[in-house]
Amino acid sequence: MGNSESKIPLSTPLGCLLRNFTKLGYSQTLRKKKLVFLSQVAWPQYKLSNQSHWPPTGTFDFNTLRDLDDFCRRAGKDNEIAYVQAFWDLRTHPDLCSSCSTYQILLARTPHKSSSTTFPPPYSSPEDLPEHLSSPANLSNQSPSTARSSSTPSAPPASEAMPRSSSTPSEPPPSEAALPLASPVAAHTRSHRPAILAPLREVAGVEGLVRVHVPFSLQDLSQIERRLGSFSAYPSTYIKEFQYLTQAYSLTWHDIHVVCSSTLTVEEHECILAAARNQADKDHAIDNQIPLGPEVIPGEDPQWDYQANRGSDIPKRDRMIRYLLRGMDAVSNKVVNYDKLREITQLPDENPALFLARLQEALVRYTRLDPASQNGATVLASHFISQSAPNIRKKLKKAEEGPETPIQDLVKMAFKVFNAREDAAEAARQTHMKQKAAFQTQALVAALRPAGNQRPKAETHAPPGACFKCGKEGHWSRACPQPRPPTKPCPICQLPGHWKSDCPSFPTVPVPQNRHTGVTQPAVTLSREEPACQEPTSEGAPFSSLLGLLDD
Repeated sequence: MGNSESKIPLSTPLGCLLRNFTKLGYSQTLRKKKLVFLSQVAWPQYKLSNQSHWPPTGTFDFNTLRDLDDFCRRAGKDNEIAYVQAFWDLRTHPDLCSSCSTYQILLARTPHKSSSTTFPPPYSSPEDLPEHLSSPANLSNQSPSTARSSSTPSAPPASEAMPRSSSTPSEPPPSEAALPLASPVAAHTRSHRPAILAPLREVAGVEGLVRVHVPFSLQDLSQIERRLGSFSAYPSTYIKEFQYLTQAYSLTWHDIHVVCSSTLTVEEHECILAAARNQADKDHAIDNQIPLGPEVIPGEDPQWDYQANRGSDIPKRDRMIRYLLRGMDAVSNKVVNYDKLREITQLPDENPALFLARLQEALVRYTRLDPASQNGATVLASHFISQSAPNIRKKLKKAEEGPETPIQDLVKMAFKVFNAREDAAEAARQTHMKQKAAFQTQALVAALRPAGNQRPKAETHAPPGACFKCGKEGHWSRACPQPRPPTKPCPICQLPGHWKSDCPSFPTVPVPQNRHTGVTQPAVTLSREEPACQEPTSEGAPFSSLLGLLDD
């Protein structure tokens, strides 16, 4: 099935929408090629509820559009909802569909004025329709609140049906377009998306944009509760998030009451309401144009008008929010404890960003300062410098502006030192590994060297005194050329004629088997002049200390 615009008949709803694409204001927000692809390829393959099927040429059928919109919301296809809304928008502009062959199915009505209700219905009654327009059956006549709270329109009881004209007794019941809005937004009150819904959403109506109330779902309230947190533990965070919520969404009195009831305890809620009404009473004493507290903060739903018209009650709602914020600020009696902030120090291997996050959390919890304010940023920077790790603190103290330095610049400087410390530790570890490998290599080479190449080193220095065998200097006693016979007998064998070092009965020290080479070393004769460990003769014995490194 092709997607060329030239092949799409202008008499179809899709062709009519493409022809009026610019008039409806979609040239900057939507793309024609994607609209054609969705209508001719993607949407016909979707399995819609109630056995509905999307025709490739498009349709203005209420049920089909409703089922397609519901499918896109449940499947998370948010980028396609705007294209479905385009068909809803064109459906409410009968004057742009005069050349469409399905023009007779459009419920083109003009609103009639009613004195019994504040909000006139956007469409006239069925008896005002032109004769050439058809009216499908199975219609519902619901109030705006009922239409907002039901997921799909249903037929009302006979007692609630709209009174019919006496001139047309056989006329079918009013059509589904008698709902307050032709948009599916009024028919869906629960969100299947993780994002928070705006309680008052603007949708296209016959006379322009109107606001439809979509209550918060349980999932939305759970997200709001997580964002606001505990008022007692973090009052400043709660006040800031509550203010963001009221600025982002157009809330009603009931929405504000539900949010406060679900995120505050009973005592906190009552204290905030009392403080807000007290603030309003004080302002009323100064300016009598400001109402009293119970009127500014109603205890029950005042049924305000939230439509953007001349008699709207939106200013009253905004005034209530302002005094609620003032009441929250007056009730938030937080105990200031700067000692808790001083107790937080950076761990030796802690990331500077994590350390900053801990400081910010303590600043919010134990002080009245906001980290985003100038005073809060200065205090935060001061503690960040003084309580950092020693090597990082040494670098941060060199900052020219000191605590006045932006916290982002301090974090960058801390990360430079933190990363350099890791690099230095890695370089030291690599150097240690290289030295260990060099020692092991030297020990292995020495152990494998033949024993014949090992010769005792010659004495390079003269003895300190005279030889006791001949009484002359310049040589050691063991190398005496003219030894004299001793005057006393040998202390070992008690025989005269030889020195103790030359005694045949001189004890020997047995040397155990070498644990590296497996060779048994011969016994070493002890002498008075030199310890036995200085005369090794076995292969590998001089390198026993080096070979010990191989065990590391």
